[in-house]
Amino acid sequence: MTEAESSSPLETITSASRPTLVAVDFSDDSRAALAWASAFSACAGGKLVVLHVVHDPATQPGYYRDGREKSLRPMEHVAEGMLDDFLAELRREHPELTALEKAEKKLLRGLPPSRIVEVAGLINAKLIVIGSRGQTGIPHLMQGSVSERVVELARRPVVVVKAPGNRQLEEKQRKKEEKERKKAEKARKKQEKKAVKAAPAGGQADPGRDRDDG
Repeated sequence: MTEAESSSPLETITSASRPTLVAVDFSDDSRAALAWASAFSACAGGKLVVLHVVHDPATQPGYYRDGREKSLRPMEHVAEGMLDDFLAELRREHPELTALEKAEKKLLRGLPPSRIVEVAGLINAKLIVIGSRGQTGIPHLMQGSVSERVVELARRPVVVVKAPGNRQLEEKQRKKEEKERKKAEKARKKQEKKAVKAAPAGGQADPGRDRDDG
């Protein structure tokens, strides 16, 4: 049994000698996860390890193709440049996150869930930090299923972080759906009122029809 398996969660996360591992895929949620992990690492002690799993899904081929260059480059080289840019951008946005300055980078090939858990075990991380969901659209590696799978596989604490912007977007979408629902309900009631007005009152016979019959 490893130290991570034998220690309690509290003992694990308060160990100043063990690193904090954060897995990123360059999405908004992983940006929030990296910021959270940096702040936590500064408070809890231990180094910050930033991991990106280089993985080219069959459904998203060419994710690492560098659009700025016509020539093809190894995925690891492109991913390394993207990780450097990702870290540099966050450092500019959050100069107060001092742990980012000394963060250790790791790029490995493989399937994200198993690789993340494997690296956490190899470095004896105190916990794993991961974004809730990856980017929507073409560039996405770390979907919700990945973070869920990491939680299932890991034998140490896992923190799943969601970007504030995503919550705002979800609230906006919820309000939009509610507005559309109310609009549809209003239209339905309006149609019902029209139908009631168009129907013969009290089932009385049409006087004109009586005259025609006579």
